[in-house]
Amino acid sequence: MLLSHRQLCLILLCTTQFVALLDFSITMIPLPQIQRSLGFTPGGLQWVINAYGVAIAGFLLLGGRAADMFGRRRVFLAGVLLFTAASLLGGFSHSPAMLVATRALQGLGAAMFSPAAFSLLLAVFPEPAQRNRALGAWTAVAASGFVAGLILGGFITDLLGWRWVLWINVPVGALVLALSPALPAGKPDAAATSGPLDVWGALLVASGAAMLVFAFANSEHVGLAHPLTFGLVAAALALLALFVWVESRVAAPLMPLAVFWRRSTGGANVVSLLANTALGPTFVVVALAMQEVLGFSATRTGLGLLPMAVAFMLASAWAGPALIARCGTKPVIVGGMLLFIGGLALLGSALATLSAWSASILPGTVLAGIGYGLAFPAWTVAGIDGVPEADHGLAGGMLTTTQEVGSAVGLAVGVAVSIAVLAGGGTAAQGYSSAILVSACLVAAGLACAVAILPGKAVRREATP
Repeated sequence: MLLSHRQLCLILLCTTQFVALLDFSITMIPLPQIQRSLGFTPGGLQWVINAYGVAIAGFLLLGGRAADMFGRRRVFLAGVLLFTAASLLGGFSHSPAMLVATRALQGLGAAMFSPAAFSLLLAVFPEPAQRNRALGAWTAVAASGFVAGLILGGFITDLLGWRWVLWINVPVGALVLALSPALPAGKPDAAATSGPLDVWGALLVASGAAMLVFAFANSEHVGLAHPLTFGLVAAALALLALFVWVESRVAAPLMPLAVFWRRSTGGANVVSLLANTALGPTFVVVALAMQEVLGFSATRTGLGLLPMAVAFMLASAWAGPALIARCGTKPVIVGGMLLFIGGLALLGSALATLSAWSASILPGTVLAGIGYGLAFPAWTVAGIDGVPEADHGLAGGMLTTTQEVGSAVGLAVGVAVSIAVLAGGGTAAQGYSSAILVSACLVAAGLACAVAILPGKAVRREATP
């Protein structure tokens, strides 16, 4: 049976989200092989992931506003083209600097196409019931992209070598570009084009996020308690504060504060930021523990992380939307975060005496995956509820920005904590355990913010069939 026009658009848009998440996770498994091939230091290795995450985080708001100003399909195509070209070039990397640079270019491309795809999705499905189904597919595909990255990262590394985890994006990007005429043009919005593009705002938020990650990454050399670490963190927070100040004064802000200060939107973004400080570190730390402590191959490591990723995917695609329709967003976010914290606490405790995958890793990762999967679609719905259509690209960019900033900062903190434990005479397993337990504390802070900030009247959506 032939696909309808809407179905084709949904597949194309979800495919790009799949690839964006795939490329975040697909490089997690081959990190030891990349380190041996290009000579990364233990602290520098995180930039293979964080260069991508920081670039997305820093420029997603700019990408979302550019999509609203210049046309969503136009920005979408430019982002896919840049992402595909950077993937091709990154596979030929011969030094750490070249790989990190191309990963940053990939992130910039994703920062352009991801919010544009999100706003195109909302334009294709304007009716609330159909939009909810489309958002359910969007979050499910995002989760499956993460799953596929873990599995493919292992298989491709063992069969073809780590460079192919980048080259696999090239044919997918070419196919999306070939079929893109099916997408709506997404004409520029009159309200969004009333002022210039806020490039300075984008540079400030990108610089602040990058410096915050670098502060913890640099602690590998100077220590977490060194004055330089505190100075870099303070400078990063000053840049982010300056970004907020600039946004309150420019004629066409990158992030209109009126949108962010809405309790539902702002609260959802704060929760997303803190919850995601644990997601990236959990996958990376567990992947390293399985390979470095348990001696797993890349393929076996990917399969070992599969239960957590599948739990995340199933909870976000089916259980989460159904519970949102019945209970509203806030109760689902709170319940999901509680399960997420419980899973991390169980995993962190087990990693300290890592002995076997089934006893030490499986229970905590599955519980954490279910908890995160329940909360993820709930804060996504809360983050866009009531936002004007002209700002849909912005709202999508804000949610993904907090997700990527949280993951990047969380990974940097996790690596810094792990290295500090090793420097103090602890074992690798104890370092990994401490990193996960610190992540659990950050998620607990996110839970407190959800309870305090999100409006008491829950946002409800129709249940998906």
